[in-house]
Amino acid sequence: MAGEVYGGGGRVLLAKVALVVLTTAASASAQTRSPEADTLRVFRNSLRGPGGDPPRWLNQWVTNPFPCGGGGDAPQWIGIRRCAGGHVVAIDLEGLGLEGAAPDLRILAPLQGLRSLSLAGNNLTGAFPDVSPLPALKSFFLARNSLSGEIPDGAFAALRGLQKLDLSDNAFTGRIPSSMATSGRLIDVNLSNNNFSGPVPDGLLRLGANLHVQGEFARHGLYVELGKGKYAAKSKCLMNLLYLFCYWYILP
Repeated sequence: MAGEVYGGGGRVLLAKVALVVLTTAASASAQTRSPEADTLRVFRNSLRGPGGDPPRWLNQWVTNPFPCGGGGDAPQWIGIRRCAGGHVVAIDLEGLGLEGAAPDLRILAPLQGLRSLSLAGNNLTGAFPDVSPLPALKSFFLARNSLSGEIPDGAFAALRGLQKLDLSDNAFTGRIPSSMATSGRLIDVNLSNNNFSGPVPDGLLRLGANLHVQGEFARHGLYVELGKGKYAAKSKCLMNLLYLFCYWYILP
């Protein structure tokens, strides 16, 4: 009888030990996995460098388990510019030699803390990417690529907190999307060195010197639709290093 009691206690003890081991293993597994890291790895796999594979600069995204460390605020990966509370806030993939079509930004939608994204200075071609899956973006930089075509008029409608936008040095055509003016927080827009035409949305004109345009606009002036009338908007522009700074006034 005593042996049976002892045996039962031993089985209980073994069960408790096994439970502790499993709990510890599960905790360790959770600590070596990050949902945001998984999202970023999927995004990395969608990118193409000069050889057709993801840029080698981003290999760290595979070998290092955490994009943010040091209490959650220190970026650990190349291309992760800023973290806050363990969440990725800013991604900067400028000058990595990315090629092909602009990446599918829907992949980044789970990154709810993402506020800034830069794909500038690469060799991206084709159409403007759909940014609507990232409505919390405050800054979006796509300058110095080879993107072309018209940008849908409602492309920026979801980005109501957008503050900075740089689409310069591409080959975009057609009208400037009216949805660029959706955000009441917009402070800086650079559209220079593209082939936009037609009226400038009223909401962008209030930016004054923080609206950077060039090319056809600077050479031939602008036409701005105000209410039911149509007035010529003359521009006065000053060249300052990289940008052409312009302010506009409406003729009576």
